[in-house]
This record gives sequence, C-alpha cells and structure tokens, in this order.
Amino acid sequence: MNKIRGLMKKWLTLVPGGIFTTSNVFGPRYLLGMATRMGKSYVATFFYLLFKKSPRAAFNFFYTKVFVPVGEGAGAGFYILFNPIIRKFPRLAPLPQYVEIEVTTICPRKCIMCEHTYWKDQEERHLSFSEFKHIVSQFPKLRWLHLTGEGSSFTNPDYTKMLEYAKSKNICVYLVDSFDHIPQEAIEKLIDLKIEGVYISFDAATKETYERIRIGCDFDRVLKNVRRFIELKQAKKSLLPEISFRYIVMKHNVEEMPAFLDLVNSLGPRKLLGEGGRVDFVGNLEFPEVMDLSIYELPDHVLKAVVEKTKKYRLNTFLSHTEPKRNPCIEQCICWLEPYIMMGGDVIPCCNILMSNKRAVLRQHSFGNIFKSSMAEIWNSQRFKAFRDSVDNANKKVPFLCTLCRAYDFKERAKKHSVDGEL
Repeated sequence: MNKIRGLMKKWLTLVPGGIFTTSNVFGPRYLLGMATRMGKSYVATFFYLLFKKSPRAAFNFFYTKVFVPVGEGAGAGFYILFNPIIRKFPRLAPLPQYVEIEVTTICPRKCIMCEHTYWKDQEERHLSFSEFKHIVSQFPKLRWLHLTGEGSSFTNPDYTKMLEYAKSKNICVYLVDSFDHIPQEAIEKLIDLKIEGVYISFDAATKETYERIRIGCDFDRVLKNVRRFIELKQAKKSLLPEISFRYIVMKHNVEEMPAFLDLVNSLGPRKLLGEGGRVDFVGNLEFPEVMDLSIYELPDHVLKAVVEKTKKYRLNTFLSHTEPKRNPCIEQCICWLEPYIMMGGDVIPCCNILMSNKRAVLRQHSFGNIFKSSMAEIWNSQRFKAFRDSVDNANKKVPFLCTLCRAYDFKERAKKHSVDGEL
C-alpha cells in the first residue's frame, strides 16, 4: 500500500496544477472516475465533429483532450508521458500549438477583483481583425486557441468574425465570458460554429452577492442567458460547446460555494452542459488593491460541503490555486507551453501572471512583440530559452516573471536561490 501511495504521489508531480490541487482535496479515485466519464463522452464528440464538421476538427478536439497540458478544456491525458522529456530539455520545446490572445481591453463593468477596475493610464482598445489574423499566422500548427482578454470580449465588433475565422481553420476554441451583455444572436452563433467550450464567469449563488462582486452586471440577466444557451444547445441537438463555470473564491462568496453547486445542478442534467463541462473554483489573483479580498484557507465546513455536493450531483469540480498551502511547487509549472499575447502584441509566458495589475512591468519584461518579430524568433530567442530552462529547474533562480504568479509556489525556491531579474 505504501508503495502504491508513493507511486501516486510521484505521478501527481507530473500533472498540471489544477489537477494536483483537486486530487489533494477529492482524492485520486474521484479524478479517475471523472476522467473515465469524460473519456466516454469525448468519443461521442469526436465522431460528432468528424461527421458534422471535418476530420481535422475532430482530430484537434482529440488533441486538446489528450495532449494539451493546460488551459480551458485541456485534458492533459498523455502529457505525463512527455512531461519528463519536456522538463529535461525545455529549450527544445517546439513552437507552441496552443496560445491565448487578448481580444479587447475595454470593459464597462467594475468587478471588484479585476485589475481592469483599477487601471491607470493603460491602453484600452479592441484587437483588430487584421491583427488577429497576423497573430494566428505566426502559429502554423495551431490546434487550441483561447480568445478572451482583460475586457469584455463581445464589445469587440470583430469578435464573432475572429471566432468564425478560427473555426474555418478547424482550430479548437475556448473562451471565457460573463454572459451578462452577450448579444442573443451571439449565443446561437457559439452553438452553430461548434465552439468547443465556453467558461462562464459566475462568482456567487445569490443575486445580492453576485452584484456586489460584479458591479454593473445583472444576476437575473446572466442566469436567463445561461438558460437560453442551454435550451438552444438542446434544441439544436448539439454536443458543443461544453459549458463550464469559473468561480473566483473571495471573502465575499466563499460561503456560497456549496450553494453554487446547487445552482449549477438546477440548470439541468450534466449531459446538457457537456460531459467535459466543469465548475472551476479558482483563487483570487492578487495585487495591492484586492489583497483584502483573498482567502488563504477554505473553511473546513465549506470544503466538506463542496466535496459532498460534487459527488452527489456527479459534477466535474476543480480547485485551482484556491489555497496557497495546496499550490504545487514552481518546478511543476508547464504553463509556459501556452504563451499569452497581450494587446499590442507583447508576448508573455502564460496568463497566470497577467492579473497582477502590472501591465507596464509585463510589457517591459515581455519576450518580444509579435508585430515586430516573428513568433519563431521570439520563441527561439536565448532569453526565452533561458526562461524555460529555469522554470522547472529546482537548482536555479526563480524567473522574475514567475514571482507575479499565485498558481504555483515559488517562495521557498526564491529564498534558497533568489530571483533572476533578467527573466
């Protein structure tokens, strides 16, 4: 038994952070059951895309669920087989086949945990369609694309056009949205385009708490839009998009986590959301103005209720950087495999460092600009190679950019080896 536990502990050091944390709370058996359910449903979705869309669309969906290691909808199924090789030879990592692109930095809302609410002298504009096409062209083998940003995506008049363009190339697309001011025609478009997954930002189970957090949003309107989304998906007999929920845990809403699972369950059977749909409870990404919102340890009664209701409703629940003490060490981070393109073209290693309200610092320390250099030149630069070589090496200094992250524990290593200000 001890040997089995030892092997399981070693295996958990190979998986992405969210899976690592979730396993610590729910146990490996829960993860295995969830993976089995998802796997069965993905077979159906694969053939659905094969006959309804194209062989390439079906393959890219399969690729996302099996090989993409991090990000919305990623399955990381076979990642653990390649993990040791990637970590030993990170400089040899090929040009990414997955990327996140910021499509707008405009938002009319004032959510209390969002850095956009506290911006000063930041560029606020939409990404143009021509800029979007240029970025996509820099990733010739692009298979997975996350289209969101530090703004409200559907305010960009070219957003739907971008989604159409990505799907015309059979790229697997995931996005995050509040579903507050989404146009009704856009809801139907997401289904007709067969967007693979939509994450709905929904941070409370009650109207009072939700509107206290997401100032400018309407709880009833969001819930109406979500129900409409599910109804249309059912009417069109579509397996896609997978519908997931992202809940940022704060002092304001921590007690409502179990009730939120009740709310999700009330929307209908899990199959209506999609077997790959999940509830992500994520930790607050900190900067000075929102430090007092953070929860550093979930109350035992809340965590117990979350586990019980997850199992009762057979939901796919994940916990990601909800408690620093449960965060995996930085040596487990492979988020750099999924670069983030900021508005204006600056390339940073991932989205985990984005919500730090230090955009000027991120631009200063970016690895290059995709409108001034090719992505291949940026990815293969000595500095980006050195960064990748340092992240997973426990004997090297912590890259400076990684000190802006709350998803992985870098502090112990920083105490021991200090921080590399050049990376």
